[in-house]
Amino acid sequence: MDDAQYYDKVRAQLEAELISDYSEIADGHLRVYASEVPRLSALLVKTFTEAQAQPQRILAADLTTNPTLLTGRREYIAANRRFTDGGGRIDRLFIVHAADLAKEDFARSLLELIGQHRDLGVTCGLAVRDRLRADQAVDVVIFANAAALVEEEQGDADYQRGRSSVYFKGVARWADRFESAWGNGADSAPRALQRYEAAARPQLDAGAWDGARISGAVASL
Repeated sequence: MDDAQYYDKVRAQLEAELISDYSEIADGHLRVYASEVPRLSALLVKTFTEAQAQPQRILAADLTTNPTLLTGRREYIAANRRFTDGGGRIDRLFIVHAADLAKEDFARSLLELIGQHRDLGVTCGLAVRDRLRADQAVDVVIFANAAALVEEEQGDADYQRGRSSVYFKGVARWADRFESAWGNGADSAPRALQRYEAAARPQLDAGAWDGARISGAVASL
């Protein structure tokens, strides 16, 4: 395993909480379904905080098709707050289709979600999904060099569906994909988000949304 100490702590927690099919973890891979997905997400953050795996950094990429779904994950959000309050760093990349970024209701929900995460101390960035390679447009949370949680099927509001996998081996490849999408300097995801906000927020505040103008701004990100 890439981080044996973290792996052992997670495995012990899974055995204690009786998450189904946890025995697969012996191979460095675990798959969970439906309502177990948010439980496992929060457990991984909690255990990462307790294990003090180094660096205390989480990289998260969200394929954001419905921002309101993400605002309701209270247990996961609370675990993120405890992590950042303890000095941990989270970089979160919101990956969004260009067409969605031009929609007023979507933009309002997205910026509210981003505000929520900034309040947690999260560094946020934006990437246009249409411009990413397929291997970059992945919903994943990477816990330093210890584990990668990959959402293979996005859950609905009540998590009656959804499927995710955790990998405790080969974590670096997921981190490399994230970093390539995050970028750096003027072309970085945080700078792209700043430019989008500069175009979208004044229109939202004024109640004068111009989808064509926003589409033009998105094209320049």
